[in-house]
Parts: sequence; structure tokens; C-alpha cells
Amino acid sequence: MKKIAVILGMVVIFATCGLAKVDVITKSLVVYPEKEIGKIVRIVFKTDEKGSFLFVIKDKNGNIIRTLSAGNVPAGQGFVEWDGKDFSGNTVSEGQYSVSIITDISWSIDESFGKNGSIGLETMEVRVTDPEKITFKLPGEIKKISIGETEYYKTDTLAIAGPNYIIKDGIVQLNPTGGAKKDDIVRVEYYYPSFLENPWAIDVDQAGNLYILYRWKTESMKSPAVTLVKISPDGNKVFEDFGSNGKIGPFPYHASQVIVSEKEGKIYVAGSHDDGHGTGVFSLKTGAPFYSIGGYFGSGNLKTTFTPSGIALGPDTKIYIRFSAYDRTKEKDKGFLYTENPIAKRHSGYPPLIDNYWGPSMESSFSPDCFYASTYQSDIAKIKDTGNGFVELYFLSIPGSPVGMSFDRTTGLLFAALRTTSGEIAVIHDTGISLNELWRLMDKNLGPTHAVRIKQNYLYVVEDGAKPVARILGAMEKAKIEPQGKNRITRYKLTFAEEKDVCKISVKR
Repeated sequence: MKKIAVILGMVVIFATCGLAKVDVITKSLVVYPEKEIGKIVRIVFKTDEKGSFLFVIKDKNGNIIRTLSAGNVPAGQGFVEWDGKDFSGNTVSEGQYSVSIITDISWSIDESFGKNGSIGLETMEVRVTDPEKITFKLPGEIKKISIGETEYYKTDTLAIAGPNYIIKDGIVQLNPTGGAKKDDIVRVEYYYPSFLENPWAIDVDQAGNLYILYRWKTESMKSPAVTLVKISPDGNKVFEDFGSNGKIGPFPYHASQVIVSEKEGKIYVAGSHDDGHGTGVFSLKTGAPFYSIGGYFGSGNLKTTFTPSGIALGPDTKIYIRFSAYDRTKEKDKGFLYTENPIAKRHSGYPPLIDNYWGPSMESSFSPDCFYASTYQSDIAKIKDTGNGFVELYFLSIPGSPVGMSFDRTTGLLFAALRTTSGEIAVIHDTGISLNELWRLMDKNLGPTHAVRIKQNYLYVVEDGAKPVARILGAMEKAKIEPQGKNRITRYKLTFAEEKDVCKISVKR
């Protein structure tokens, strides 16, 4: 990234996206937010190539108080406008504010996390040197052992057993009579740091601890079950003093989203109660259950929260469960407030939120009375709580079936997992009047992504073990691409290409 150069009174910025160059023309501006004239300021710029740019407004302490986006801008002159208000729509204090520009975003795997940057399903191969003595140390929990053409899986009790091997304290000993020959390859699939079959949803607390929902199934089970596990910030340890040996559950397979509320000392799990219709509330400290919200009260009962594929915390004590508002301090149907689905008509009767099998599909925004919802695997909508119902403010169609989302309150960027043929993450900015996709993060080693969570400058990406929807699955099979996710969670370090203090804005009243 090149430094800022001042040429003929203009601030010249060399962006990281290609060879694009952005010239900020207006470098000193004044805005009067509370007056009829001058209440909007226009930042004018030029670019020699098309690109997407995020204008970042900071106060004197360097805190971000508003971001403005110019997405998919053609070569030539463009502008963004500011009304002197912060993310929440409040007029900022008088004073001088600086403007920086994020010209690109990149990511790299944080190899200090878990095992080379990931937790979940791993593989290890061992070459047989002595058929009479085959032992090796395993750093995690086994899923499958393959010896030549023979495969051994976990039994119905979730424990490996069989005549050809013995496992004790992580040491695997193969029976010499099992048929292994010199130079045979023993292939082992295992979970690190613990059993994490089909990870589904994630949240991260301020200390960096991970709360992960994962789905699992044994041979005798008709439907999967879901368990919540708490894992250390480095991804290497399960907290055994949380719940039972670090886990709470199992829940019905409808459980699809987890929210950690440190202010309340609570964890909310969508679909964890009442056969998958209720949202469970648990102690953040111990994992102990408190009560559940919503549930099944009859097919025609407005208070029923049908298999919630997403939840979001609202203002005061509200919680949004699918398109129902509840008082989250009250159990079952006692806190029901109202329900309304503002986007069902636009989808002509199709499910207004993506099926619970693909959730989570809701995320909070800056405004506590608004949230984002991914709808029928095609777009993301911003929804507002009117006090007695919901309205759709605007939506953005996104190729790639958007699923789980995470909102960054520092930059105002929304990150959305996409179930594309190779894993991608859409980076979206909420302008206040529309959603604007700025960039796509891509990693050729990713499978279809399912959920994301941003915490500071780290992005956690979930690849579950489920097949994507039919139209994506068909494209993958045609391209001979593995149709499933890779049963893992990877932590990426985000890097923003930013040029600082490209112009100044004075706010006056």
C-alpha cells in the first residue's frame, strides 16, 4: 500500500483493488446538521478504475462514528454525502472530524488458532512400518479409521470399538491380525479439539471464548440432535466446568442459532426447547438452564414460534424470534407481544426465511429496533420493528444463497456466509437507505460456508458437513466439487487497506 501524496492541493490515494487510484477533491468541508441549508456535506472524489470504497468518519479520538459507502463505482467522478449524524441517527457533537477511506479488504488464516487455523474435522495418515506393532498418538476424538479398503466408524454409543484396534487415552493400537501389511496407510479422521460433527452456528464473547452449536447423529437416531460446546479463545480446549464436561444439550435438531448476552449473563439458543419450537435461555457462567421463550401452542395460534431459524435481541427486553416479538424476560407464551411477516408477499408464498435446516438467518443492527434477515436463500432484508408489527425497509439480492450473518459495529459492515460452489463471504454495507455489497472474500480451500461471526478483526467461518441446496448442489456435482462442507471452523485475520485523514469535516450548529 502506497503512502498519501499531496499533488496540486489534492490528496492522492493509491488503492489496493487493482491499480485503481482515488483522488479526493474536497478536503475541507463544513456541515450544519440542524439547519436547513448546509445540513448535508458532499465528499467528491475521482477514480481511474471502477471499484468499491468505504468512507470512514472518525472523531478526534479516532473512534469511528459513521461509515459511508460507494460501491461498484465506475471510473470517473463520484461522491458520498454525510448529514452530520452517527450510526444511530443522532447528531454528533460540534468539532472537527477526519475522513479515511477503506479501499479494499483482505483476509488470511490465523494459524495460531486451533490446528493450523481451524478446529473441527482433521485427517492424519500413518504408514505401517511394523505390522506386529502399530501404535500412534491421536490429538483428538476419532470419527473414522480406514485400513486399506476397510473402514471403521463410531458405534451407536459414540465410542470406537472393534476387533482390529484398541484406543485408550488417545493411543491407538491396531491388532496385528487385522490384516495391515507393511507400508499400508492407516487413515484417521478425527475432531480437534473435541467432537464437532457438523458445526452449525457460533457466537464469541468479549474474551474470545467460542460458543458453538453442532449437529450429530448415531445409527439408531431418526433425527439429528444439537449440542452447544464452549471452547477457549485459542481453539485448543473445551471448558469442562461449563454445563456437563463443557457442553449443554442435546437439543432437538431444529436448534439453529446461539446468542451470547454478556450484559445479561445469558445465552439464547433458538429452537432448543419444545421439540424445536422454543428458544432456550441459559446461564452464561455455568450453562445451567433458566427457562424457554415461545414454543408450540397450536398450528393456528399466533403465539407459536415455528422452528425458529433465527433470533435477534431487540431494545429493552425484546427478542425477535423469526417474525414474532417477545419479552425475553418471560417464559413460554407469557411474553408474546405481536407477530407480522412483511416479506412473505414479496416471495409469493415461499418461506419468508430460509428453512430452519439452513439457518441461522437473523442478525441485529445498529438500530436496536431493526434486524437483518436472510430470505429464501436469495437476499438479505432489513426489517424494522414498528412497535406493533414489522416492516421491510429495503433488501439486497445476493447470488450464492446467503445464510448466516454477522454485523461489525465498528465499521457498519455486514458479513454473510454464502453456500456457493467454493466458499465465499459477502461484505455488505448498510447505507441507511439501502444495502450495498462492496467486496467478496474468497478462499479456494473453503467448502460451502454456513455461518460467520466477526469479533474485532477476526472472522470465524463455519463450514458444516451438510449438502447445500439443490441448485448449488447440482452445479458442484457437475464441476466435480465435493458437495459438502468440511466440518470445521476457521479463524481469519481481516486486513483493511485504509488511507487515513484524506479530508476534514467541521460540524457546526
